[in-house]
Amino acid sequence: MMQLLTPTDCVKDRLSSFFHWNDSQALKQALMVAEEHSIDLDNLKRWAKAEGFEKKLQEFLQKIKK
Repeated sequence: MMQLLTPTDCVKDRLSSFFHWNDSQALKQALMVAEEHSIDLDNLKRWAKAEGFEKKLQEFLQKIKK
């Protein structure tokens, strides 16, 4: 079976909603995916930097470390 989205891609999708529309539910969903699956944090950091959301990514990163 071919995988359409990686867990990292799913987290990016949910964080996009959080970054652009301050969707707190999307942040919670991104955190739930990150708790259950391995996420490529380097990829996520590069993506957030390219999108101009490094500071908002920190909120996600702080919460997954708890």
